[in-house]
Amino acid sequence: MKTSLRILVSLGICTTLGFSGIVSGVSIVINKEPITLYEVYKYSKKLNISKREAIDFLVRQKLEEAQIKKLDISVDPFELDEYINKLATQNGGMSQYEFLNMLKSKGIDIDRYKKELKEKLKREKLYSSILRDKLKPISPKELEEFYKKNIDQFKIANRFDVVLYSSKDKKSLEIIRKNPMQKPQGVEVKSTMITPKDLNPQLNSLLNSTKKGDFTPIVTLNSNPAMFYIKSKGEFKVIPFDSAKRTIQRVLSQQKEQEILKDYFEKLKANANIVVVRQPT
Repeated sequence: MKTSLRILVSLGICTTLGFSGIVSGVSIVINKEPITLYEVYKYSKKLNISKREAIDFLVRQKLEEAQIKKLDISVDPFELDEYINKLATQNGGMSQYEFLNMLKSKGIDIDRYKKELKEKLKREKLYSSILRDKLKPISPKELEEFYKKNIDQFKIANRFDVVLYSSKDKKSLEIIRKNPMQKPQGVEVKSTMITPKDLNPQLNSLLNSTKKGDFTPIVTLNSNPAMFYIKSKGEFKVIPFDSAKRTIQRVLSQQKEQEILKDYFEKLKANANIVVVRQPT
């Protein structure tokens, strides 16, 4: 298919596009759908990415929305209800009522939350339809090659020298993550040495996946927010190939899925009618 990317750069096309009076707020129009400057700034800040990356994100979002509409993808109330029940179960075996009340107590608008979940499920259905005929099985040879080329990824430590930070206030830990020199009140700090026998499988995996000199994500320990700073790791051993196969399978599948989806939407973008009204400063 011959690709045709038509990009028109103009500040005087508001009459043609029908955006008279609000063109100053429009950054890009893709297939007659506007992306505003406000959206670009909003997602740049929200996702901590550049404005160029925010534009790419929003263009991809518009392309996905158009495909969902074209393929008539929908999510009925029963599917949404089932998904929320699943999330509730994963959060400590809550009922849906308890889960939604917990979100509400944190200031989350439940109607908006359900709407966002519905859009998420639509996108997952879209991705599944794209991948259905394009995703090929991972061969045993691919698994072995990945294992050999990335053997360091399959080394696990049997000793962790860490600094444990805990607090009743998650925001205090986030402040330290951004600036370790800060010392907010109410944060307990403890240097300790940990072995796998002291950890559950999830924490063990978390410490192994966190690089020396980095903080782990914030987790919950003894009902309070906590995080670890990795000072050093030691006493490494290599996970056998047979034990690592399932992880490698998942990693390679995810990589292939992302490559297929990226290629799919890049082709849509190449054939889209894109009008650049104003670049964000």
